[in-house]
Amino acid sequence: MSGTGRRGRDRHDATRVDLGRSFNAMFPYLMKGRNESIAYYPVVVDAENLLAYVEQKKGTDEAITIFEAILLALIRILRERPTLNRYIIGRRLYQRRDVQLSFVARREFTLDSSETNVYVAVKPDDDARAVLGKIRGEIRTAKSGEQKSDEGLIDLFLRLPRSVLRVAVNLLSLWDFYVDTPSFLRGVDPLRCSAYVANLGSVGMGAAYHHLFEWGTCSLFVTIGQIKPTVVVGEDGNPTVRRTLELKIALDERIADGYYDARALELFDAYLNDPARLREIGVTS
Repeated sequence: MSGTGRRGRDRHDATRVDLGRSFNAMFPYLMKGRNESIAYYPVVVDAENLLAYVEQKKGTDEAITIFEAILLALIRILRERPTLNRYIIGRRLYQRRDVQLSFVARREFTLDSSETNVYVAVKPDDDARAVLGKIRGEIRTAKSGEQKSDEGLIDLFLRLPRSVLRVAVNLLSLWDFYVDTPSFLRGVDPLRCSAYVANLGSVGMGAAYHHLFEWGTCSLFVTIGQIKPTVVVGEDGNPTVRRTLELKIALDERIADGYYDARALELFDAYLNDPARLREIGVTS
């Protein structure tokens, strides 16, 4: 296990945010866990432009899937609204230096197929092409059937007797609370991420609100529902049918205020309605 970050107050992946003597500095003491601090946000996006863009780019070197477009939008939001890319641990608030996403991939689309976690680390200078390359590379590795590093670590832990495993997890939690993430968990534990994404639409389900995990440092959970026709009121005031995409988001409200959260999450609609802008992910706005 390694020590603290550069200044003794920072962590290996984040810089401590000094809240001074504001009331917000009390939040980690008044609301000690992520699930007692959770706020839920529904986001409904008109998917017509996104579907047209995906169809237009098929067979080209700019081909993209719906899921990849949503991940690019999420990364751009986390970059442009960095307060969402924070976490609380040890009763302290930290600002991540990079964006990390985790999601589940099924090795095959069958009921008895195993699932594996995919972890993607996005650096500040990564553009859309680099990000998509990382996402696709990690998915290929996940579906290859090879044991990944996180699975090997879990297998090792589960070989321990229950009493020993319980003590080990408690000791790791204490080190994480007071010092930093143990070095052997860095870049391996999928619950140490900016956001965890679940693509329920890929298995024909609607979006659902999900809890946050107390283990790790994930402050944001996004579920994606299936695209479906929806009756909406058009600009002329008449009802019309549009294909829409629903996202449901769980967020630790201790990291940002509700107004900031709402305005930031509205960007999903802006970027997915104009998907060409997702190619500007490496461009500072």
